[in-house]
Formats: sequence, C-alpha cells, structure tokens
Amino acid sequence: MNMSDSRPVYIQLIDRIYTMVLSGEYPPGAKLPAVRELSEMMQANPNTVQKALFYLEEQKLIYTQRTTGKFITTDESVIERIRASLARKYTAEYYMNMKRIGMSVGETKKMMNELED
Repeated sequence: MNMSDSRPVYIQLIDRIYTMVLSGEYPPGAKLPAVRELSEMMQANPNTVQKALFYLEEQKLIYTQRTTGKFITTDESVIERIRASLARKYTAEYYMNMKRIGMSVGETKKMMNELED
C-alpha cells in the first residue's frame, strides 16, 4: 500500500480491487484469493483486508459462497455502476487539479481532444 496516500488503507484496498476487476485481472465470476493471501499480495493487515472485502460485499461487487470462498459478481450492471462511479470521481479530480493550475474547462477539454488525436 501507498503510505504517502492520506486515505485509509482499507479505502486504498477497495480502489485497488476495483481496478483489478475493471481491468479484467479478476473477471466476473473469478474466485478471489483468501484473505491471508490478499493481505500478503497487498502488504496490508488481514483485518484491514477483511474490512475492505466486507465493504465490497455490501456494494455487491463480491459475494461469498460458504466453504468455497469469495467471488467477483457476474452481474455486469454492478460492475458498470462501479466503472461509472470511478470515472466520475477521476474526472472530477482531474478537472479540480486543472482548475488549481489556472486551466479553464474549455482549455482542459481542448487538451483532452488533442490527446485523443
């Protein structure tokens, strides 16, 4: 985890798992590693990983099958909802940063269009 990030570690874990799902590293229906394995992979305390997984389960991104483990949802609408939410968040952060350096929305859009070309 990034200790220079001011966000709580469990929030960083949630974002990292979101990214892993949205990038296809953990596709719909995939089994997640056990909590201990995830904690080693993400260099985080198992209790913190469990807290992040509990949140993701509340969001319906993952579900638990008793005795089998935790799995990524196969409900594409849940994944799309999370993708849209993250896209809005990242776009808002980008525009706020551009505004801080004196760029207007129009200038920022122009820059984005130039990057597309």
